[in-house]
Amino acid sequence: RGLLRLLRDLGSGVDVVSGGELHRARLAGFRGPDIVFGGVGKTDDELRDALTAGVALINAESEAEVRAIDRIAGELGVTAAVSLRINPEVIVDATHQYIKTGERGHKFGIPLDEALHAARVAAGQPHVTLTGLDMHLGSMLTRVEPYRVGAERLADLCDAIRRTGVDTLRQLDIGGGLGVRYADEIPIDL
Repeated sequence: RGLLRLLRDLGSGVDVVSGGELHRARLAGFRGPDIVFGGVGKTDDELRDALTAGVALINAESEAEVRAIDRIAGELGVTAAVSLRINPEVIVDATHQYIKTGERGHKFGIPLDEALHAARVAAGQPHVTLTGLDMHLGSMLTRVEPYRVGAERLADLCDAIRRTGVDTLRQLDIGGGLGVRYADEIPIDL
């Protein structure tokens, strides 16, 4: 908890991926508006806890999750700020196959060709406000180019969503995953 408190005191927000992490962040003094709830396989109880805490944003992994968030937010009498995690289908270089998450066919996020439909669904829910789009390409990435391609795809999707009349999008999150040096890896020169 000490490290979380230090980060909070330095002005950081926190990105949590489970109910346990949400609980720890709150114990460390993070307020709901300082918390983004991401991660795959969120349970109804975790979504309920996140909405009760008033998190700034929930990153939804699927249309089904958007509908679950809407249902739970309706039960609680709140409106949930939701961002859609999009799989931008970008080929990346990573140190291991299992830490790539943004390529075509990977199970994480909404496939790019289903994203506009999912955005329409999210925008049409009474207890959800679609506020953003995000991606996470993987971990230990050593090239900037995949981020550029993915960001362009998110920006194009954002434009397509806005053309449908949705005007609530406020952020595009291109994720983390930049490589660091453990041995002989060469980090990205930003």
